[in-house]
Amino acid sequence: MDKKQIAKYVRRKGLEGKGLHSFFFIKPGKGTNINELTQKLINIDGVEELCVTEGTIGYMVKARFNDKDYERMKSDIANIAGKRYGVCVSALEMKKV
Repeated sequence: MDKKQIAKYVRRKGLEGKGLHSFFFIKPGKGTNINELTQKLINIDGVEELCVTEGTIGYMVKARFNDKDYERMKSDIANIAGKRYGVCVSALEMKKV
């Protein structure tokens, strides 16, 4: 979803100024220091919840953002979860697979 699509959705639903939520899923890489990754993720501005899951996805990150900050939020989480820690995808990207 790009910025225009998000802005259109926000206007259509009357959510201006209320913020949106998105979920990001992280599959930790082998040898990931779980405590270190957790601490880094919860320190990102806008991250509201962090759930450890079972199976191939290790974390589910719930984040709040406004329509202008989605790309920044996605980038911040992906940069922290980057190659050292594993793979990060948004809920929207996961639906495409």
